[in-house]
Amino acid sequence: MLNRISAGILAVFVLLTAGLCAQADERILKFVSDIDVASNGTLTITETITVRAEGDQIKRGIFRDIPLAVEGANGRIYKAGFKLLSVLQDGAPASYHTNENSRGVRIYVGDEYTFLSPGNYTYSFTYETNRQIRFFEDHDEVYWNVTGNEWIFPVDEAIARVVLPEGVKASAWTAYSGGYGETGNAFEAQSAQGGSEIIFRTTEVLGTYEGLSINVSLPKGAIAAPTEAERLEYFVEDYRSELIGGAGVLLVLLYYFAAWWMVGRDPSEGVVFPRFSPPSGISPALAKYIVNRGFGDGGWVALSAACLNLAVKKRLRLEETDGDTTLVLNRKGREGQIPGFGLPKGEAALEDWLSGRGSPLTLNKDNGTSIQALGKKFRAAIERESRNVFFRVNRGYLIPGFILSLVTIVALLAFGGLQPGQEGFVIVFLVFSVFATVISVNLGRAIFRFASMKLRMALIFIVFGLAISGAAFGAFHVNGGVDSLPVLPFIAVALVALNILFFFLIGAPTAIGRQALDEIEGLRMYLSVAEKERLNMEKLPDMSTDHFEELLPYAVALGVEKPWAKAFEAWLTTAAGAAAAASYHPGWYSGNHFDARHVSDSLGRTASSMAGSFQSSLPAPKSSSSGSSGSSGGFSGGGGGGGGGGGW
Repeated sequence: MLNRISAGILAVFVLLTAGLCAQADERILKFVSDIDVASNGTLTITETITVRAEGDQIKRGIFRDIPLAVEGANGRIYKAGFKLLSVLQDGAPASYHTNENSRGVRIYVGDEYTFLSPGNYTYSFTYETNRQIRFFEDHDEVYWNVTGNEWIFPVDEAIARVVLPEGVKASAWTAYSGGYGETGNAFEAQSAQGGSEIIFRTTEVLGTYEGLSINVSLPKGAIAAPTEAERLEYFVEDYRSELIGGAGVLLVLLYYFAAWWMVGRDPSEGVVFPRFSPPSGISPALAKYIVNRGFGDGGWVALSAACLNLAVKKRLRLEETDGDTTLVLNRKGREGQIPGFGLPKGEAALEDWLSGRGSPLTLNKDNGTSIQALGKKFRAAIERESRNVFFRVNRGYLIPGFILSLVTIVALLAFGGLQPGQEGFVIVFLVFSVFATVISVNLGRAIFRFASMKLRMALIFIVFGLAISGAAFGAFHVNGGVDSLPVLPFIAVALVALNILFFFLIGAPTAIGRQALDEIEGLRMYLSVAEKERLNMEKLPDMSTDHFEELLPYAVALGVEKPWAKAFEAWLTTAAGAAAAASYHPGWYSGNHFDARHVSDSLGRTASSMAGSFQSSLPAPKSSSSGSSGSSGGFSGGGGGGGGGGGW
């Protein structure tokens, strides 16, 4: 008997507890959507949502998310129009605020400082939206996600009433229930008013993140299709990013082309033929400066060539000990002579600095600071004398192009109507592009500056072809050909490519510089040819020790010291004889690794490695501190509308 009494008390307790839990369950009791379809395709939606609030999620009120990103027939995402008409709470105007982004709008109902008592509340949202009707060849269609699939509350009952324009009757209808992508049929539907109204009602509770989508097919022409003017307006709206970006790229290209046409075109090349002597008035270091159009490599090769030229003139001696090269100023027989007198500017600065130092300079880390100071003085001496004489960099013309590129990017971010998620992509891509630009400039500097005019024009046509391909891709994309790939990366790449390309193109040699380049190229041609080709040259001068040493600094400056040393070595071992080869030793160099039988290896290696010795000796840089029943198909969550909501 006692056990029966205990069991009865326990059952009553369980029922009371269950009732209290059910009472505390926040949920949507009823979701009613009245969808009024106008003949011009505008939808006027009134959503009446009755909720039970218990102070858990729903403290001040609810929020409603309404997506405005709609997928078009070609798969492209566009933004539908939206206008909020009213927000009510229990039949009276309610306090609300909205947050908008590229995906849609969130409407918060309630006041931040006013908390609701537990109970039932009815909220009503009325809004207009356009571009939601789908047009097919044989019918028009209203495909609408009534509740949305992102509610955190279950929905006990959902009702949708579709009211068609006057005189229009539905030809078919269906609905889908369940989670996103599901095609559940937990609904019933009926027509009213002779088929001008279709009413849908769920027959099962919609769980959290489940929804109801409805689809109503209309006779073709029931809804007025957009006019040509409206299509144009929609096109501009949908493709603002491509139009702004394309216009920006075209403007930047036109500006840079005009600037290049005015100041960046190289003078016509002269006739280049082998030259057997240095260009008049051009030292080895200056030859390197002219060919490289500056000291983009730091000027260490030019400084090495200057050291060799001073050594050949017996004003400097190179001593190699334990792998380190030491620069020793030759003062013998030059007492009282002004340092640097009678020398080219760069060599004069070098001799003057060594003279002022008062002691030899060994190229190692211990003298890194001194080597850094020497390099700075050497470069300044040549640039001071030669700036704008042999070439003009015209870098000032890059500033407007960069500003136009920046304005294009800012306009894209501000007015481009970017698709959801693309804003962050553009910013990340631009940050990446800055690093890519720096790397590309450093890599391309050597290639482009040594390139001939023909090669430069080939590079221009390649970049131009890539730009045309990008534009064609963009047009293909606009016409629905490739909708899974965004066009914005191509716009950004085009802007970066144009700035990089004209960074190299905008500079140009002067008339004097063009003549000097031709003469230097002729000298390089002579220094770099193979021995058997050298013998076929007309008026070829006789090889001699003096001739070899005179041109060795130029060979180092132009990067052809190895073939030049090979030619000298061949002469030593053949024309001059074995005895001359064994006895040769340059008077301006001393070192344990010199081998008279292999001059090209010994002397060529020493000459070419000097620039590396300068650079490796520098101090390390400081780090910084610090669907439907028709042909289109459908599912729950498909169509326009949708979204979801919650409490706050």
